Amino acid sequence: MKKSVLALALIGALAISCGEKKDTNAVEGTTETTTEQVEAPVQKELSYSMEWTAFKTPEKVGVKGTFSDIKLNEVKADAATLEEALKGANFVVVTSSVSTNDAGRDEKLKGQFFAKMVGNINGFFGEFKDGKVIVNLTMNGISKEKEFAYRVEGDALKLNGSIDIIADFTAQSAFDSLHEACKDLHEGKTWSDVEISAEIKK
Repeated sequence: MKKSVLALALIGALAISCGEKKDTNAVEGTTETTTEQVEAPVQKELSYSMEWTAFKTPEKVGVKGTFSDIKLNEVKADAATLEEALKGANFVVVTSSVSTNDAGRDEKLKGQFFAKMVGNINGFFGEFKDGKVIVNLTMNGISKEKEFAYRVEGDALKLNGSIDIIADFTAQSAFDSLHEACKDLHEGKTWSDVEISAEIKK
């Protein structure tokens, strides 16, 4: 009888012990959680620059310049190619940021040329296809579609095109103002066409 009671007690103890162990595991299983944080990849911003070349003198000597304040907006950051990323992107060029590495010339361009026109320069890109892209440009309050050539070299897309200050944007008064201010330096000849190049890099 004693043996039976002892055996039952041992079985009960083992049952309770197993039960407690199982319950402990269950509690531990619910309290132990693994937290994994997945960080979104950081999109690298594009870098970009623009250079223009205007012309003076009967020999058509080129004068190069840039703008230090250019904004490129609505770029498709998740696009597979630069062409796709830039389709529909728009830009703003602040004309008062013109720079030619010549303080005197810069002041003439700001005061005698850009100040005579309406607003800044802005625009947007069309579809990049077969080495050509239509750029909608607004200057002096007038919008014009201009075809630019482009090529992709590694991580950079390079654009080239030209505009005519008078024919495209009817900026005759601004052109005349600059020509008069620079008449002697330009030997009596200022050209109305301007070449534009830009580079956009990943």
